[in-house]
Amino acid sequence: MRAPRRETPTTHPAKAPATSAPAIRTEGELKKLIAGKGKADTTQTAAVLARVSIVMADYIEGGKPIGIVLNPIEILSAIAAAIKEAEGQPSPWPDGADARTFFIHGLYDEIIQQPSNIFETKIFPDGTERYIPLDKATWKACLQRLHEQIIASGTKIGERKKRGG
Repeated sequence: MRAPRRETPTTHPAKAPATSAPAIRTEGELKKLIAGKGKADTTQTAAVLARVSIVMADYIEGGKPIGIVLNPIEILSAIAAAIKEAEGQPSPWPDGADARTFFIHGLYDEIIQQPSNIFETKIFPDGTERYIPLDKATWKACLQRLHEQIIASGTKIGERKKRGG
């Protein structure tokens, strides 16, 4: 079995060449990027969500042999905590209160580690093109979108059950 890639460079949806990477034009833009106050790049959402979904699915699948199957509310709570972490707030769970809490906290840990494994290309004010970890604003927007998608999926399943389908 091939080992999973630890880095996932994101690309423009139109597969634009690397030379068309977004440019950071000023030192002020660079400071905003570093501080996590930049504008979210929503063109990357699909690629980031695909990566995070795979990581989450692998982690959740790993709970089955030990008898832990997370329900949607627990998964949403891990994502909500990751959104709070992206805003600078710490995890709401104590480590290891019980096996289930420990497992949910582990899912949260897996999620919050992803921005450092997902890279984007930026052109810096000095003209150099560099790979940098996914910026905080884009990461937060992606997590919020994931949270919304899971809620929407649950709503659709509930509607089908009501109709008998």
